[in-house]
Amino acid sequence: MIPSQNCSQSPTGSSILISIKPRYADLILAGSKRVELRRAAPTQAIKAMAIYSSSPIQAIVALVEIVEVIEASVSRLWEIARDNGGGLTRSELRNYYSGKKTGFAFMLGKVRQFNSRIEPRIIFSKFTPPQSFRYLTPDELKKLEKLLVKRRKS
Repeated sequence: MIPSQNCSQSPTGSSILISIKPRYADLILAGSKRVELRRAAPTQAIKAMAIYSSSPIQAIVALVEIVEVIEASVSRLWEIARDNGGGLTRSELRNYYSGKKTGFAFMLGKVRQFNSRIEPRIIFSKFTPPQSFRYLTPDELKKLEKLLVKRRKS
């Protein structure tokens, strides 16, 4: 994937918006899923991701710190998922990575959950859920962080 020109960059990395099925998003919010598995990873170093919980939720539900992105074989990814609450069976993982020799594990750090779901159109004027992920601009990330702080104080 070619990075957006308007990406959020800092010395420690960029931020992304990532689409996740509600079942997996809920596991991350509960703290039992500490790894997000992907077939592809951003070309830029990432420090954080905003979670867009896909249909039927269709809302941004959290900001999550990315501690590390690991590229590994499917066998190694299974070990990582098993040890870090990947939320899927070995068979599901193999099906997901079918045709791939390697994949990516986003190791998750601090999860900052919004008090209520964020309607994406509050942040993005023309919102289309990303197929996998999209880079956040610095302004988009600031808007999300402001909503996180604002809603925490409420």
